[in-house]
Amino acid sequence: MKTPLAAALAACLLLCACRARQDSADRIQSAAPEIVYVTPTPIPTLVPTAIRFSPTDAPVVSEERTSRITAANCEAALVAYYAAASDSCLAGPTGYFCNGGLPPKLDPASDALSKPADLAEAEKIERLQSPPLSAANGGGLLWLRLEKNILMDALIIGSVNISNRVSAETGLARWRSITIESGAAASDCAALPSVGAMVVQGLYGQTASAFINGVATEINGTLIVLTQADTTKFITIEGTVLMVAYGQSVTLNVGEQLNLRYEPGDWNRPAQLPGAPVLLEYDLIKNIPIRLFDRPVPIPQPGYAQTQGGVNMRVEPDINSKLLFQVPAGETMGILGKSSDGKWLHIRFGNGDTGWMSAELLAGRHGLIHNVYDRTPEPPQRYGDYADSAKVSVPRGGNLRAAPDTAFRVKRTLPFGMAVKLLARSPYSPWVKVEAGDDTGWMALFTLETEAVISSLPIDYDVPLPPRATPTPSFSFGGGHAYPDPESGY
Repeated sequence: MKTPLAAALAACLLLCACRARQDSADRIQSAAPEIVYVTPTPIPTLVPTAIRFSPTDAPVVSEERTSRITAANCEAALVAYYAAASDSCLAGPTGYFCNGGLPPKLDPASDALSKPADLAEAEKIERLQSPPLSAANGGGLLWLRLEKNILMDALIIGSVNISNRVSAETGLARWRSITIESGAAASDCAALPSVGAMVVQGLYGQTASAFINGVATEINGTLIVLTQADTTKFITIEGTVLMVAYGQSVTLNVGEQLNLRYEPGDWNRPAQLPGAPVLLEYDLIKNIPIRLFDRPVPIPQPGYAQTQGGVNMRVEPDINSKLLFQVPAGETMGILGKSSDGKWLHIRFGNGDTGWMSAELLAGRHGLIHNVYDRTPEPPQRYGDYADSAKVSVPRGGNLRAAPDTAFRVKRTLPFGMAVKLLARSPYSPWVKVEAGDDTGWMALFTLETEAVISSLPIDYDVPLPPRATPTPSFSFGGGHAYPDPESGY
C-alpha cells in the first residue's frame, strides 16, 4: 500500500489548559499546561456484511500441526496461526475472498480456496461454509473485500455459514445483502472465540450500507455479527451503526448490541421488531482476534461515555500528565478500561484517538469495566511480518529528520528501497518515527511504502512542536490524526 502525498501540516504550542468544568478548575490549573492539537483528516478502511447456511461439520484436522496442543501453549499456537493467516491475505484485492486458514466449502462447489492465500472471485460464489476454529487444528479465517463497490470489508472467523442474497438479475452489487449463521468453536483453548463471527468494517470516515440477516445497516465503524440459537447479535465495537427493520430504526453506539429473534432456520428476516439496544456481551467477543482486522480495533467495555461539557483528555491517568486537548460537549466515546482507583476512564474516539478522562466528568452508560490498569497500553497492530516494516519509496531517497516536520534538520537521506522499522507516529503530522540501521529519526509518510496500520503505531507525544499553527481536532469518525493513508489506508 503506497501512502499518498499529504499536505504539509502545522502545529503550535498553545499556552494554557482549558477547564473541564468550573468545579474542577483548581485541579486543572495545577496540571501541565502544554496542549498538543491534532489535525483532522479523513482515513479510509474497509466494510463488511453477513448471512446463513447448514450446520457446520466437525473441525478438519490440519496435517501441519504435529506438536501436542495443551492449555499452556494453545494461545501461542493460535497467535502463530493468526499471524500466518494475516500474512497470506494482508494485501488481498477487492472483489475477492481470500483464504487464510483451512479450506471452506463453496457453492457452487470449487477448490478455489483450498490453500492459504488462495483467492476466489466473490461474484462467482453463492454460499460459503467456513470450518470452526481449533487451537490444535486451525480453522476458518477468510477475508471478503468489497471496498470498491460497497465500501466495506468482512473478516470471517471460525464456524460461519454466509450466503449472498442478491441475484444477478437485479444488477445490484453482489454481497450487498447477505445472511450469516454462526457455529461454535472447538473447546481445546480458553483463548478461542466462543462462536464463529463476521467482523464488518466500513471504510474509515465513510458510511457503508448493507443488508445483514434482513436488517438494513449503515455502518460508520466496526460491527461484529454472530448468531446464537434463534438470535442474531449485532455488536458495535467502533463508531455507530444505524439499523432498520420493518421500518423501525435503532442506532447502536459503541459498546452496545442489538439482539433480534428469528424463526428457526430462517435468517432472511427477523421475527420481531427491533427493541432497544443493550450493553454488549463482553465475554462473548473478548477473544475475537482484533489483530486480524484490516483496521485493528480494541474490544470496548460494555457501554460508552459522553461529554456534557468541555473535558480535558490526558496521556496518562494523572492530573499532572500531558494534556492532549479539551474535548467539547456531546462527544460519545468507547471505554477501553479504567484506572485502579476508578477515578479515570481510558477512552477511545471513533477516529482511533485514545486518552484518559476524569470519570466523574463523564456521562453515558456502561456496565462492568473488566480492564483495569494504570499504564496506557499501546494500540493493537495487525499480526504478521508487515506489522512494523516499511521501505523508502522515493527514487531520490527519503530524508530522515530530527522531528516530524520539514522545519527540523535532516539527519541523513535514506536510499530508495532501504528497509526501516516503524516505531511511532507523530501527534500533529503525517510522519512516522523509524529505525534505520543504527539510527532513528522521522520520515514523512508519503516517502515510505508499507503494509502496516499506521494508526496502530504508538504516538510519540514528546516530540518538539514546529513553529506553525495547527487546526483544531475533530473527534468524529473519520477525523483526528493525519496518520493513515487518506485514500486506501487503514
